Amino acid sequence: MSTSPAPTVTRGEITLQPSYFTSSLFVSPLKQDIEHLLHLFAQYYDGTRPFELFKTLWSDQGWPLFHLKVFDARSREAFLNVTLRLFADYISNDTNPLARVAALFGVYTFFFSQPSTSAPSLHSIKHIPLPIDVYHTLLNLPSSLTEPHLLPLQPYATHVLTTLLSAQVFHILPHSSLRPHNPCNLPREYFVEDGVDVATALGLSAGEASSSTAPPLKLEKKKGRPARRDKVKKAKDAVNALDKWLEKNTYTHPSAGPSTEAKTTHTLISHPPAASLAIYKIQKAELLDVLNAGPEHDALVRANEAMLVRLRKIDEMAAEKGLEVGGEGGEMTGLTRVAKAVDELNEGNSRGGILDLVQGAGVTME
Repeated sequence: MSTSPAPTVTRGEITLQPSYFTSSLFVSPLKQDIEHLLHLFAQYYDGTRPFELFKTLWSDQGWPLFHLKVFDARSREAFLNVTLRLFADYISNDTNPLARVAALFGVYTFFFSQPSTSAPSLHSIKHIPLPIDVYHTLLNLPSSLTEPHLLPLQPYATHVLTTLLSAQVFHILPHSSLRPHNPCNLPREYFVEDGVDVATALGLSAGEASSSTAPPLKLEKKKGRPARRDKVKKAKDAVNALDKWLEKNTYTHPSAGPSTEAKTTHTLISHPPAASLAIYKIQKAELLDVLNAGPEHDALVRANEAMLVRLRKIDEMAAEKGLEVGGEGGEMTGLTRVAKAVDELNEGNSRGGILDLVQGAGVTME
């Protein structure tokens, strides 16, 4: 009974984790390299010696050194499985027969070129996981090469396939529709740089990102206390979102001519929400009618006085630190106006006191 591979590096040495080989950092470049190799084979194939051509391209593109990329046994297990899986995907998914044959040559060459006599010895795999539908497609590949320019490929594809079957290298999995691979999708992890939108990093438009056919973009929340980097990133995102919101809702005064500096303000100041304000005044009037019609009026007076005491306390605490709270506008703003509004309520000249600040409570009209 074979055991799972374990880390072989000593403490303090840097090693690539298995998750790296299932991430977009490894899968995406590897797909491009495989597609380039298959494209070269289809481009230079002339009907003679196809496997010799493939070996030449394999060597010229540096694939023989690819096995020396990873030495740790645990990481090497993921590295080998992902590479063979990507080659096998092109056998069933590619529509070009030449590319499918080249992918079969790639599976054969990469599997049987695993180093077995290196010192120290490198971990190798004995089987290639393959869904049963891909396995049947692989078996039918030689017989599908019936066109005249593809007939010379039949004996080579048959020999390579027979060698793989004789060595019993395939580990048959359930149908691809059942997603038998682990992980079921490649890449499983996507690398997204700081400040880049997830949909942009995946090459999706806004509509595709929100559609049901797009891959899930759910980012699970990390456990534990957030790191300093996460806090800084969250703060930057908040500032950027606020800047975008202010830019979207900024209004430029039409009175600002080309010779003067443009004066801008928020759209709610230039275009006050009259409808919302009217509804607020009506609902507040109904509330004050109820409060002033019974014993609840005393509660309204006490609430006003409590709020005034609290504001005075805040003003005292700010003064001790050399700060000023809301006094920049003189009697029109700040604690002075709140105190006048409370006095007006106690004298019977106001219905709501602080609640009437919107209607001008606490402002002396001359």
